[in-house]
Amino acid sequence: MAFTFARSDRSLERGARRIGREQVGRALSQIDAPAVPPPVAVHEVRKAVKRLRALLRLLRPGLSDHATLDMLLRDAARHVAALRDADVLLHTLETLSPGGLPALRAALHARRDAGGADTETALAACRATLTEAAPMLRGLSLTGSSDDVLHAGLSVTLRRAQAANRIALRAESAVALHDFRKRVKDHLYHARLLTPLWPELMHPHAEAAELLSETLGQMNDIAVFVEALAPLDLPEEERTAALALAHLRHDRLALTALPLAARLFAGRPEDLADRWCALWAIWMAEA
Repeated sequence: MAFTFARSDRSLERGARRIGREQVGRALSQIDAPAVPPPVAVHEVRKAVKRLRALLRLLRPGLSDHATLDMLLRDAARHVAALRDADVLLHTLETLSPGGLPALRAALHARRDAGGADTETALAACRATLTEAAPMLRGLSLTGSSDDVLHAGLSVTLRRAQAANRIALRAESAVALHDFRKRVKDHLYHARLLTPLWPELMHPHAEAAELLSETLGQMNDIAVFVEALAPLDLPEEERTAALALAHLRHDRLALTALPLAARLFAGRPEDLADRWCALWAIWMAEA
């Protein structure tokens, strides 16, 4: 089933339990399937964990055990993070200069090989952590009304996105960009969860959030790439060329990201929460 609430859930709590069960099951099945290549399994596991953590952030005002469960999911993601991060710098280089900058390319290959992660061990550790989290996800229990939980969860995550946007604009660092992208991901997943409330309205909103998330992801990769250049022993002409290409690409991506972020997170968070919660009430009344 899609990563959305459904009328057949009949309540926010039952919907959260179903979605939690489906997403953790999806992640475990990717790890266990012999035919799934490890890079694909890692990608799917990371997506499932991000969805679950976004779901928990939406429900956090009504969850008493949020911290414990979120910590487990965070640890599950960390187990496999290095498996993805190992190739990010090389992928960014290929985007900036396909086949070029040979000295830099060799240095990044050497760095990746020296810090290579044990795929089998990492996936096994991730599986163990997800297995521990699974019963908690299946038994999620909310306190407070659905309307109150949704309104508070949406308001808090939107406010955090606005604050992260302001910090990212000032700091222009990889850390700030990464944090803002996480907040945008939360908003994207919340829009997807609630898309059935009014698909004609919610689907374009989710698409805009996805475009912003992807653009910020590329900007973050470039920021990490620039920081990674500093300790490398490179010919000065390659370092200069790589930095110039990175800054040019970053600036072009910013032309897409900045106005899109301004539009998505304009206004009071409570206003958007009011509207989406009103749509939830109408949708539930139609069940």
